[in-house]
Amino acid sequence: MASRPVFSVSPHDEQCMAYDAATGTIVLFGGGVYGGSLADTWEWNGRAKTWTQKFPAASPSPRASPLAYDPVTREIVLFSGGAGNLNDTWTWDGATWTQQFPATSPPFRGLPSLAYDPSLGQVVLFGGAQDPGQGMNDTWAWNGSTWTKLNPSAQPGERWAAGMVFDPLSKGLLLFGGELTGDPFGNDTWLLIPVPVP
Repeated sequence: MASRPVFSVSPHDEQCMAYDAATGTIVLFGGGVYGGSLADTWEWNGRAKTWTQKFPAASPSPRASPLAYDPVTREIVLFSGGAGNLNDTWTWDGATWTQQFPATSPPFRGLPSLAYDPSLGQVVLFGGAQDPGQGMNDTWAWNGSTWTKLNPSAQPGERWAAGMVFDPLSKGLLLFGGELTGDPFGNDTWLLIPVPVP
């Protein structure tokens, strides 16, 4: 497997990135360019200030897809993406992508939110869109081998392309905005804070 250092990546949009603590690099996958989709993998070395394109033995199909680093498995997790017709799960171990075949998976969707929640010790997925203008508002957790549907007592409305990240001060996942069903843009803020089950 070869790689080559470069100073800049070709033009992309809707690409996703995640910090890979196992390799100390930032990983970029896919996205789009001029109306098409990409399936390239790049790593950013913050010390050398260089991008290096990776050429893994296996790779997800072209798409714009969210990424999240799972410190338990020391892998980056990718779920779904594209135009909403995919529900595959892939992991990046620093050298190649591996498709996972969990016993349970969320339904297909595009542009969901994905982030690691250290309070749960799992990667959490929220929302996405199956059809243009039609959002989803289900919540799922990845434990390194399968997905489990979560049923919080309250949750945001249907949406896709919302920002979501863990807030260590609140000890929960912070979700903001997104595009709502019917196509308006949201500016609401939500916190998902796990409550221990006795």
